[in-house]
Formats: sequence, structure tokens, C-alpha cells
Amino acid sequence: MESLNITPIITYAKKVGASDIHLTEWKPLTLRVHWELIIKHEYWIISWIKMKQILLELLKEDKELLKNFLESKDYDFAYLHWDWTSFRVNAFYKLWNISCVLRVIENKALSFEELWLPEWVKVFTELKQWLILVTWPTWSWKSTTMISILNEINKNRWEHILTIEDPVEFIFKDEKSIFSQREVWRDTKWFSNALRSAMREDPDIVMVWEMRDTETVKAAIELAETWHLVISTLHTASAVQTIARLLSFFPISAQNSIRDKLADSLKWVLSQRLIPRKDKEWRVWIYELMFVTAWIKNLIRSWITNQLQWNIETWSKYWMISMIKFAEKLKDKWIVDEESYIKYFKEDAE
Repeated sequence: MESLNITPIITYAKKVGASDIHLTEWKPLTLRVHWELIIKHEYWIISWIKMKQILLELLKEDKELLKNFLESKDYDFAYLHWDWTSFRVNAFYKLWNISCVLRVIENKALSFEELWLPEWVKVFTELKQWLILVTWPTWSWKSTTMISILNEINKNRWEHILTIEDPVEFIFKDEKSIFSQREVWRDTKWFSNALRSAMREDPDIVMVWEMRDTETVKAAIELAETWHLVISTLHTASAVQTIARLLSFFPISAQNSIRDKLADSLKWVLSQRLIPRKDKEWRVWIYELMFVTAWIKNLIRSWITNQLQWNIETWSKYWMISMIKFAEKLKDKWIVDEESYIKYFKEDAE
């Protein structure tokens, strides 16, 4: 690359429709396009000098942040390019070499229809209380779904929406609602600090970017108990895993009381996964949706989690759906092939 800046890389990535950009010292540029990794030839190899220059540009020439990264070896942040393309960036070291992965962020909130969300998700936008969780491991665009839900609320309700993010990826424009977006490390030191302060900031809705630790989970549940709507994410693959993961944050001696609190505060769990479309031109989401009925509350309190999946399957006509049934609906509409999703359910069963 003749230029030391990020622009030619981003320009090329946009041209080929890349979702992720991988940069590493002394390695060729690598892009993820429709889930496939594409490695460029020697012309795109990034030297140590180029890598530091690119990283400094991504950090908006903030040499103090660069110094902090070089000491800590890890840093998550958002980057807005001059052409208004947004990225979530993770800078890290591997084998003593600086690396960065840039994930493209949509610059507009997608609609429920564009996300193929189950029709019952519209109920989320009407709630005044409870805890809603959007789950799956990485690479499922959980944040995109949360942004869509909040944007729908923004268009229809007069609310104060507080977000606690790491980093801030999408900047909301106040419509009917007003937003207070707080970035961890820039506007607050920890998720738990921001959550503890939230009660004094008069929010109606609190969005927590991720349930990361015991303090965050505890504070989110307490907010949901005190007439707030709380929306957050968790790295779990199903409703059953979500309940187990939330409890695992707490010592065994505290789990009985936490189960009661969770049963009373949790209202919905939406698990999502991206799979290729039939036309191979893009991807589509498949979902599992669990609504916490009175029966499911009792299962959580009694810790009979092996019946949760059965309830989702049985009550799929009533505000719930299993992921495989959702995938089968898309197959019946000729949107996906069975081969695109069936392997995942076989893996989960093993």
C-alpha cells in the first residue's frame, strides 16, 4: 500500500462488501466477505510502521490512548471514518505483533422486518418494566437487534433511555424519547458504576451492552424490579443456557434468592443466529424466543431447567418459538436451505 492511512483499506473493503477487516503486522490484509475469509496478496502486507500509523489514525491521533494500548495490550473502541462508515474496533497483540479487527456497523437502525424478527418482539416496545435479554455468542449482531428495539421505542414513546455501552457504536437521534448514551472508560469507569448511578438519573429504560460480571447482573435485575425496562445481551446460545449462565455469576449460597429475583424480573429471552441465505448474497437471522409465563417462572424458581425447552416447543403459538421451527419457516418460504442451518442443531445436540 502506498498510503499509510486507513482509507484505501476501508474503500476496498466496502467495494467487496466486507463485514470485518483483519490487520496484523507483517501479514497480508484479510477481509471477511459473506462469512468467507479473503486474504490479499503481498501488495497488502502491513509493516510495523504502517500498523502503528493506522492504529494511531483509528484512535483519532490520540497518542495517550495509543500509549495505554501499548501497555495494556488490549483495547475496544469505536471508529467513525470520514465517509461516515462506523466500525467497532478491537486492538490486541498476537505473538508480539499488533493486530486490529474492524467490524462494520450499520449507520442506520434496521427495522424489525429487515431483521426478520419474530412478530411477538413488537411487544418489547410496549413494556414499561422487566428484563429482556438478547443472546448468542459473537457474530450474531445482538447489538443490531437492541438498537432496532430502542429505535422503535424512540419513534413511539416519550421516555428517557439510558445506555451503558463499550463502545458506543450507534448514536441515536432524539425523536419522542431522549437518550443519555454513556461509554465505559470515556463517560464512566465500569458498567457496575454506571448501573448503580442509573437510579439517580431518572431513566425509564436502561440498555446495558453486556452482562459481564456479578455486579452488572445484580444491578440490572434490581433495576428491572424497580419499574424499569432493562435490555441487555449475554453470550449464550439458548434460553436454557441463559438462565444457567446468569446463576453462575453468583455463589451457590446466593443462588436461591437470585432464582426468585430472576423469575420475577425476566420477561423475554431472544436468542439469535446468522445463517446464509439461499441466494448466498447475504445472511438471515434465525431466532429462539422464550416468554416467561407463570409456568416458566415456577421452573426457574424450582430449578427444573430441563423442561424450559419443552415449554418453548409446546407453546410456540403463544409468544414463543424454537430456533429450529423458525428456521423451518424460512425454509418453507424458500429463503434458506436446510443445509444452511441443520448442521448447527446437530452440533448443539452433541
